[in-house]
Amino acid sequence: MASASVLNSFEPVIDKSSELLVLGTLPGPESLRVGQYYANPNNQFWRIIYSALDETEVSPTYPGKLSFLLGRGIALWDIFHSAERAGALDADIRNELPNDIPGLLTLFPRICRILLNGRKAASSFHRYFPDTGIDAVYVPSSSPAYAKKSLAEKTEEWRAAIMTNRQPGGSQPQ
Repeated sequence: MASASVLNSFEPVIDKSSELLVLGTLPGPESLRVGQYYANPNNQFWRIIYSALDETEVSPTYPGKLSFLLGRGIALWDIFHSAERAGALDADIRNELPNDIPGLLTLFPRICRILLNGRKAASSFHRYFPDTGIDAVYVPSSSPAYAKKSLAEKTEEWRAAIMTNRQPGGSQPQ
């Protein structure tokens, strides 16, 4: 087994119009190497999110992907600010320090729903942040390590979680 090293999360991708926050655990090795969320080409995040929002073409550029999300009121961040992990598996995360998610929610009060990308994100969120007062929903992990559901099944669950109480285009009903 490889030795664990201390890894740090990225800054959140968010703006004042964000209404939905997607939380993972901690960026994987490829994401950390290139400084981009969900950079591993085997991770299904970008395919899932684009398909869930009825877009067929995933932007070939990282800035285009982020613009796509923000333009639909979707923000990205991670549960953990830092942690030790050898490899890429969430199960190997140790000695984690959480991000200030309550502080982020205070700064961005339009966030009214949180999607928790995978079981470790969901269990960690509920452990560290049991009282945010915001609807937080588990969605199946976009990780290539989670193969219990097909891409189509994951996409449908993400679509349902994203679209609950949202109007087309991403805004909340008035």
